[in-house]
Amino acid sequence: MSQLEEFVQEVAEVEKKETKILVVTGKPGSGKSKVLREAAETKGWDYVDCRLLITESFLELMPTERKEKAAAMMKEVLSTYTSGVIMLDRVQTFFVPVFHIDVPSLLNELGKEFTLVLAWPGYVKDDQLCYDKFDGTESIRMPVGSLRVWEVK
Repeated sequence: MSQLEEFVQEVAEVEKKETKILVVTGKPGSGKSKVLREAAETKGWDYVDCRLLITESFLELMPTERKEKAAAMMKEVLSTYTSGVIMLDRVQTFFVPVFHIDVPSLLNELGKEFTLVLAWPGYVKDDQLCYDKFDGTESIRMPVGSLRVWEVK
């Protein structure tokens, strides 16, 4: 079975869950984005850079409002995509401190309405999704929880 076929099977499994999120892990350069783009092209799924979900309207909100309104605003943007599966690349964008986004809550809410595949530029350790910048200045940790994880080989 090819990596693409394995990936498509993982997405099919996620679609059966209450929270429909597949997190694709792998170090930078491992081929996460390539797999997402290839699947999007082959299956007709949407491929979205997360930076597009940070709209002008979102940035105009007071920082204290962003946390509570992020999910509704991003649902509005995601609802404009027509495929059954949405590939989200550059998910680390959500963790930018000035955005004030509660990422686990955001993903949980979005995953109940959409089937999402996230490219996570890191690894899993101790049931945590981990992302470390090369220069060591930032370390993001998020519980895996009910998210399904698939590692690029």
